[in-house]
Amino acid sequence: MSGGPTVLVERQGAIAQVTLNRPERRNGVTVAMCFAFHEAVSRIAGSDARVLVLRGAGDDFCVGADIAASPEENAPPTEPGTATPGDMGAIYHASTLLHTMPQVTIAAIDGGCAGAGMGWATACDLRFATARARFSTAFLNVGVSGDMGLAWNLARLVGGAKARELLFFPDRFDGRDALAVGLVNRLYEPDVLHARTRALAEQLAARDPLALRLMKANCVSAETLPMGDYIEVESGRHLQTTNRPELRRLMAEGYAHRKGS
Repeated sequence: MSGGPTVLVERQGAIAQVTLNRPERRNGVTVAMCFAFHEAVSRIAGSDARVLVLRGAGDDFCVGADIAASPEENAPPTEPGTATPGDMGAIYHASTLLHTMPQVTIAAIDGGCAGAGMGWATACDLRFATARARFSTAFLNVGVSGDMGLAWNLARLVGGAKARELLFFPDRFDGRDALAVGLVNRLYEPDVLHARTRALAEQLAARDPLALRLMKANCVSAETLPMGDYIEVESGRHLQTTNRPELRRLMAEGYAHRKGS
């Protein structure tokens, strides 16, 4: 074991990168790591970052629970002021945060992506992967029903029938299969995955921050509100962006960009 932080956070400009950092265990998840991940995502959600990029260290994204982890690694933090075993329910809401936080969230997936790791990836707004990525819901293989919102996320992304198939028959499938069913948005070669993800994150981070945040909020609202209620919320947010003195400048810049491209 490396003994270092299991979750790394790097901030560059408006982009926050979160790296799952147990490469010697294929970024397998421990309870302690779940607490660290939830804390990291919570901090970013409350920051002025515009984009969160989630990736794994080494050759894998995250293969799910590390069932061979030590008892110490699978114990929650016990230092004063930290969470206790009775608070473990909070860690499952890392997926809720990834899905609803103001930042646009992107998962960059290479190698193994299974179980809880797949739950975190599917909670993100966007998923970019390699053809060699290997996905599996995995939970039923080890006799558990699943966590990190995976069933909810799968049904949202690929439809209820396909989600049930992937959950009940947790066979491995690759990045091409994931693209075909709509689980991932784009495929890149392994040697450019993280560079291309970074470039797209920078493109998003360069957008007007208010418009970007309110568009993300629209996406979340659209999943829960009836059409009429949604239109009321959407139009209110739209007016927030249009009733600004800088709108004319933003529109002129956007037109110039389109004309030059």
